[in-house]
Amino acid sequence: MHVTEFATALADRLPGRWQPDPAITLIAQDVASNRIWDSGPLAYTAFEAADVQRCVLTSPHGLQLYVMPRPHRPEQYLVLPMLPAGTSHEHVQGLPDAPRGIAVPAHPARAAAAVRRRFLIDYRLAAMPAWRRASPGRLRVEIRFDAGARPRITCTYGRALIHLLAYGGFLLDPATGECHLPQDLPPEQASRQLHRGVARLESLDFTVAVRPPHSPAPTADRPVPPPADPHPGRRR
Repeated sequence: MHVTEFATALADRLPGRWQPDPAITLIAQDVASNRIWDSGPLAYTAFEAADVQRCVLTSPHGLQLYVMPRPHRPEQYLVLPMLPAGTSHEHVQGLPDAPRGIAVPAHPARAAAAVRRRFLIDYRLAAMPAWRRASPGRLRVEIRFDAGARPRITCTYGRALIHLLAYGGFLLDPATGECHLPQDLPPEQASRQLHRGVARLESLDFTVAVRPPHSPAPTADRPVPPPADPHPGRRR
């Protein structure tokens, strides 16, 4: 079973409307691997495998699962928790009961049962203090514009994330933890969708701060590695 097929079947069996990322990436070239919270049983060297692909599942609550075949174990997949939306590694360091990545059988129903039983609740609970650490306060949501003038939204509040990801047409970038609109959306439609999203957030009492175009992402959007760890995004 290909990783996309497995991840889609897994998502269908998990609570919370998880959606598979249509983009399939080789893990050796995947910058999103730096946002893995805990790599569980996966060895660092596995990320150098030339032919292993991954699929990311996204929850409208701002959580993501990194799904990939387990190297040298064709009967297993790995399901690894990623950093919550809007957070970086500095926001999860030292958190008690942080979720651990796990190996699951290559059978979607049994895999979903293992994910629910072994770490999904821990993942949701551990995300809350991470968001509190990353929060700029005062219900602040930040928008920057990338080099292509496309909006990138940093958000650490569950209610705002649900609006953006479940109802606003935004996606969660696994490489940065930012919300963004689909790349194939025409500029005029993207502008309308952004304005609708901002208006809705403001109606919910969020403060929306817009930074100048082409300004760099804030530090909180990028992984902050522990000094001694050569692969900070892949292990606690």
